Amino acid sequence: MWSAFAGTVGGSAAGLTGLMFIVVAFRYDVVAVSREYRNRAAQALTLFMTVTVSAALIVIPQPTWALGIELLGAAAASAILLLVLDAAARAGSSKRAQPVLVVALTAFEAGIALGGAFCLAGRGDGLGFYAPSALLGLLWGVYGAWIFLTRAGTEATS
Repeated sequence: MWSAFAGTVGGSAAGLTGLMFIVVAFRYDVVAVSREYRNRAAQALTLFMTVTVSAALIVIPQPTWALGIELLGAAAASAILLLVLDAAARAGSSKRAQPVLVVALTAFEAGIALGGAFCLAGRGDGLGFYAPSALLGLLWGVYGAWIFLTRAGTEATS
């Protein structure tokens, strides 16, 4: 039931991953000297790749419980990486984590993890939690790319 959706968002995320590399290349002069922008770019790529990988896991024919374990693992790995990248982006500055970023990333990971937990319990209908998370990951990643194109280098970098 979720294969078509997963294929669509997975393909979209994979394409956006490539475009993010182009955005970073366009703004390389700023990204190369800014720890914050390098780590924010890596966060956007992590969002896109998490959507891509989780979508690929959904379309692989396998038992529902196995998909649950894989989605929980993907959500945990992605959450850890996003937290490390956020801390690295703010290192050496007095900036605090932005509440909207914390809420968005928590909702993103929670939806994937909830989908995985439901699948682990044998309930494939829990992938309904995955759907908004995948869309949020795409939207937040595109927002990150937009920030690079329009704001990178317009203020002092660290």
